Amino acid sequence: MAEKSVSIIKETRAGEKRVIVLPEQVAEFSGAGFEVLVETGAGVGTKAPDDDYVRAGARIVSTEEAWRGSDFVLKYKAPGPHEFTYLRPGLRLGAFFHAEGNPELTRALLNSGTQAYAYEFFKTPDGAYPLAVPDSEISGKLAVLYAAYHLQSHLNGSGVLLADVPYVTSPKVVVIGYGNAGAAAARTARALGADVTVLGTDRHRLRRFAASAPGVSCRINTPEVLEREVQEADVVVGAILISTYDTPPMIGEDLVRRMKPGSMIVDVTVGYGSGYLPTFDRQTVHTEPVYERFGVLHCKIDAMPGSVPHTASRAVSPLITPYLIELGNSLQDGRPAPTAANGMITDGGRMAHHEIERHMDRAFGAEPATVH
Repeated sequence: MAEKSVSIIKETRAGEKRVIVLPEQVAEFSGAGFEVLVETGAGVGTKAPDDDYVRAGARIVSTEEAWRGSDFVLKYKAPGPHEFTYLRPGLRLGAFFHAEGNPELTRALLNSGTQAYAYEFFKTPDGAYPLAVPDSEISGKLAVLYAAYHLQSHLNGSGVLLADVPYVTSPKVVVIGYGNAGAAAARTARALGADVTVLGTDRHRLRRFAASAPGVSCRINTPEVLEREVQEADVVVGAILISTYDTPPMIGEDLVRRMKPGSMIVDVTVGYGSGYLPTFDRQTVHTEPVYERFGVLHCKIDAMPGSVPHTASRAVSPLITPYLIELGNSLQDGRPAPTAANGMITDGGRMAHHEIERHMDRAFGAEPATVH
């Protein structure tokens, strides 16, 4: 294998078509001294054929060679069970893992000795998580578009058009959270003409967001405010940063029962366990995005940006490539890569990130810490 090489893997799980590195960014890897191996068909789902990668300087290889031909392997999403056989000691694997919600994946990484880097945990020295931004923004926009479609009465929605129409009261959208996803949802709903309220808990950060979102009402998220706003809403978008097994419930069954018939909740956070929206008893998928509980439509699609692979890949690839090159150089010659180093989740059979350890302790007690 070349002194410095990187493999780009084709996504094959559940209709996933995104690709982590596009042909336009191959030249950046080549310029940094990497031989670039691309699994055949990796970019087809994003309208990036093999020929474009070849013209950019990559070498097209089989699945087996892509996984075995380099110790530095990059994917968009975490490997599925059908790919666990490729995990091995000495492999440095990057992906949007979200392994804290997937004990099977975490154990496979630990058992194989793989050194895994989760893009969602790449953290800059100032505390930002830059690689999560594009997918979060796309998820927020799609949440509103999904809701706009499913509110149609023939889909069991309320029959409310999520847009302004003369002489008609504006539809009401409530967004919980004002980070990348929540802000994108609020601005998209407002652009359609909805009456938008954003709820948050940090008074100073909420004020800063309000100054950047003309026409959007912002409120401190107290139980009284939440109850009033949710009952008036046609759509509620849940976009808090983290929802997990120990996150307190926010919108319980009693409040959902008092929502407007045919209204909709879209959970963009898509966390683990019952979390802050306990009436969600399962995730949904792109082919069946919505189910009904207590007369309210529920939508909780993991990897929502996967439905727009062309856009998502072109938003992520240029942003992530410099961080991945920095990581590759660090793995080769020890140059510092502090942002990527914060994303390491497993290393040689041990857990290397506190969030992974915390969730695995929840799932299995102390056992995973000793898995090798």
